Amino acid sequence: MEKEPIIIVQDLLREKLHDYNTSRSGNWIYPDFPNVTLSNDSYPRVSVTDADEPAKRMSVGTSNEMQTIDIDVNVWVKSGIIYERDNEQFEGAKLRDAIARETADVFRMNQSSLGEAGLHNYERIGMKTINSEVTDGVLRKQITVRFSRAVIN
Repeated sequence: MEKEPIIIVQDLLREKLHDYNTSRSGNWIYPDFPNVTLSNDSYPRVSVTDADEPAKRMSVGTSNEMQTIDIDVNVWVKSGIIYERDNEQFEGAKLRDAIARETADVFRMNQSSLGEAGLHNYERIGMKTINSEVTDGVLRKQITVRFSRAVIN
């Protein structure tokens, strides 16, 4: 059985993204949104969630289908915490945007490995700042990516 698309994306990001919070040794890429009561040590973090998955039949008389898979990748940072990378300081919106840009670059640069895992025709269909749902100094940016996947029975 093939891996679920969000697992493929999570695994790729876990392997390729730089964690600015070097004080932790654990995972920082999750399949869900953060709890609002998380401590500062839990940031920055990335969540990978399903956005949409329409499909269409590939040919008459078969159950084969072509799926369009939309995945939201959310970058979450907490204001007021400063991280350093390559002698440059990152905090707040600058940190959020740096991680979002690096995330987009990971997708762009790893299309062949995504294709080998069954996710083809990569498109980034959106990258936007979302502040309406954010409280307690947490900043968020959402990257929506789209792939095609053939399901052949």
